[in-house]
Amino acid sequence: MKQWWQNLTTRERQIVLAGGLMLLLVILYQNLWSPLQQHLRLQRNQVQQLQQQLGWMQQQAPLVRQLKRAPSPGASRTGDITGTLSNSSQAYQIALKRIQPQGDNALVEIDITGFDQLVNWLGMLEQQHGITPQQIDLQRTGEPGKIQVKRLLLGRNKE
Repeated sequence: MKQWWQNLTTRERQIVLAGGLMLLLVILYQNLWSPLQQHLRLQRNQVQQLQQQLGWMQQQAPLVRQLKRAPSPGASRTGDITGTLSNSSQAYQIALKRIQPQGDNALVEIDITGFDQLVNWLGMLEQQHGITPQQIDLQRTGEPGKIQVKRLLLGRNKE
């Protein structure tokens, strides 16, 4: 290599050095400068998007505070459990034979009813009123899809 370099004329050496320098600059540009600029561009876009998100969140903050103060849907999670049970059972066409309050709970006996009706009623009680079955004693009837609830202990969820 040294021999080859020494055989070159001064002008050829200058051309080889200029070409090598240009090649070095191209390699540095492609491997360092260009990726760095692209990364900076992406970061600027991300900062802009995050600033827009922050602005939207700041606009929504009063609404969030208001919703935190407002009672949740089905806010009748306190109060008379027997009244809630008797009122809601009528909407689901469930005939309650007896309701016996027991503190925060109520012991219920139900006439023959549809199983699907009972499950839907219990689901609504849990979602809207926070009342869940604690114990249940079911009896089969001769009709398909019908049951008799001998004993159903309902109580409020402790939150």
